[in-house]
Amino acid sequence: MSKPRIILAIESSCDETSAAVYDLHSRQLVQETYSQVDLHRIYGGVVPELASRSHLEKLYSVVNSALAKADVSLSMVDAVAYTRGPGLVGPLLIGSTYADALAFALGVPLIPVHHLEAHITVAMHEFPALQFPFLALLVSGGHTELIYAKSLGSYEVLGETMDDAAGEAFDKCGKVMGLAYPAGPEIAKLADDYDASFGVPVLPEPLKGKSTLNFSFSGLKSAFARSWQNRSAKYSQPAYAYAIQSAIVASLLKRIKQVWPVYDDCPLVVAGGVAANQCLRRAVAQEADKRNAKVYVPSLDYCTDNAGMIAHNAALRIAQMGFPTVPDQKVQPRWPLGSLSIVSADDQLRDR
Repeated sequence: MSKPRIILAIESSCDETSAAVYDLHSRQLVQETYSQVDLHRIYGGVVPELASRSHLEKLYSVVNSALAKADVSLSMVDAVAYTRGPGLVGPLLIGSTYADALAFALGVPLIPVHHLEAHITVAMHEFPALQFPFLALLVSGGHTELIYAKSLGSYEVLGETMDDAAGEAFDKCGKVMGLAYPAGPEIAKLADDYDASFGVPVLPEPLKGKSTLNFSFSGLKSAFARSWQNRSAKYSQPAYAYAIQSAIVASLLKRIKQVWPVYDDCPLVVAGGVAANQCLRRAVAQEADKRNAKVYVPSLDYCTDNAGMIAHNAALRIAQMGFPTVPDQKVQPRWPLGSLSIVSADDQLRDR
């Protein structure tokens, strides 16, 4: 086991059942993902109990599909990786129990992986030039964080959401407009097709006038709901989609512009489900061009929850830290990011 080759990874933190196979020698990464979106859409959000049951039903076939895609048999697997946290406790337990049992049956090591760390390190698979340290903007339905990634397992959270995450803001505003869950992609489509010269409702800037790297979208969501209720006769649905997308992207970009000079325009990774938003991608790319800085955004398959990022992160850990001697199989729904040292945003801006 001194030269492992094949890693089988499982991701089950929320509403995607995903398995991946990673070949450490060729760096070939193959994954299979089953999305539960249709299952939860009728409820307007993820129902944890239904998510757990769906993982239980689909995990076996998803793993087999990933192995078949990679042309790999179980006997060739050298290690099994899984998402330990953070996430929903029920779905995490399904994935961890399956991974633990499979690793025991195969007689191979078990590797617990941090879901958020995997999100920001998967860019290193697609972009080999990317190395630590770098900045990371992690934006998803459950997380909005600005992170300084010093090395594998060592991170500083420079800013985080004080209430709703960016993805939650998209979904909740979409619900106000009568859009189906998840509303983010539909809002993006409506906004990108809209000509702003026809008029856009004015929304407040979150945390306006405050020198902080933290985020807040709750007030923006409330202002959006009031405007929709009072002025939807004046502005169209695409106009409102344009307004909310622009406001969220502007808030994210403002924090990036604040922190980039502090860290000498070091590389930036934009990760998580909201990183699939084309407006955000364009805005960050334009700002990077102004600064002659590098920005790395994973492809769409690696933005949403996926086992490919889990497999790749496990490979990084094997290369730098070896196998865990006695891995702790307990799931961690609220697992701090790596060997995290939390530093306040104000302190970061003042001290550097």
